[in-house]
Amino acid sequence: MTLEAIQSRVGVKPDGRWGPITEAALNAALDKAGYSAVPAPHPKLSREVILAAQKSERIDGIPASVTLAQYALESAWGTKMSGRNNPFGIKAKPGEPQTVVRTREERADGSSYYIEAGFRNFASLNEAFDQHGKLLGTAGVYAKARAKLPDPDAFADALTGVYATANNYGTVLKSIMRSQNLYQYNGARA
Repeated sequence: MTLEAIQSRVGVKPDGRWGPITEAALNAALDKAGYSAVPAPHPKLSREVILAAQKSERIDGIPASVTLAQYALESAWGTKMSGRNNPFGIKAKPGEPQTVVRTREERADGSSYYIEAGFRNFASLNEAFDQHGKLLGTAGVYAKARAKLPDPDAFADALTGVYATANNYGTVLKSIMRSQNLYQYNGARA
């Protein structure tokens, strides 16, 4: 059974918003549907977020640990998003729905500067995870990073200066993956 089918059965609307169901009820439905092999949710991550990262790994080959570390770093564990339902800080292309936000960037010498940028608005978190995986899994700018796969640490390092301008981006991602034991979510099959 796919995550989307389970979500439909337990009250997640097609746009990704919750219907009349609690997270506890969703977890019970996931367990009943055979997802009990999925590790228990991390204290700062919902099961829905973990499963979305694992789905992205299955479809696009991006390690779930990296996706979850980016989720943690870019959105403060889902508490601060640049655009609506945009935990990855994905910038909008012309014509895409967006929210304009002032953001800090970093030069090669480590000094900061600020810009105003349009960040993509997504209809749901599931759409954001799907687009994040597709972006990292197919965009030419990430080809050198993909050449480092399946090693999540090497992939994270290769995102430095490409996904984000911070000179220590990969180091921070690896620190989050290690300290939060996010590697346990890699390679899940459902």
